Amino acid sequence: MFNTIIIWILTFLLWLFPNWSNNQLQHLIRTNNTAIAAPKIISAIENKDVPALEALMCKNIKDNVENLPGKIGELVNAIEGEITNSTWKTRGSYQETGAGGRRIVQSGIDIYLTTSTENYLLLVMWETANNFAIEEVGIRGITLVIPNDGPTLADIKATEGIGEWHD
Repeated sequence: MFNTIIIWILTFLLWLFPNWSNNQLQHLIRTNNTAIAAPKIISAIENKDVPALEALMCKNIKDNVENLPGKIGELVNAIEGEITNSTWKTRGSYQETGAGGRRIVQSGIDIYLTTSTENYLLLVMWETANNFAIEEVGIRGITLVIPNDGPTLADIKATEGIGEWHD
């Protein structure tokens, strides 16, 4: 009896909201896009706010990067001097639809930082939307480099799903 009631409720909800995952995806695209993410990332970097930057990371990074706060601290501390200017631009995107309408949307963000001593480039892969694992939205990869073939100063990445499908 109980199972029959649950099946009827689920059937009714699916009838009422047939495009729920698509609505969720569109909501994330509007509220979690790069124009919203980039200023948050820049603010966290400028303020050397490790908890704020950690909050922007995807679940995969939070679960798999050992000593994540320490790694983020290394990244923000690798930037020498006070940041005097910052700009950003979107660098390509990745979108894919899997079985059952599951969908991922990611964008690359190039963040240019100028300090009193150096120029830096922060390469970010931002997962804007994921309609089957919402906890995976956020930073999937972040790399700090000196532009124009300079060295990599810090690198934090998810174990999978950087510009590719992941579950």
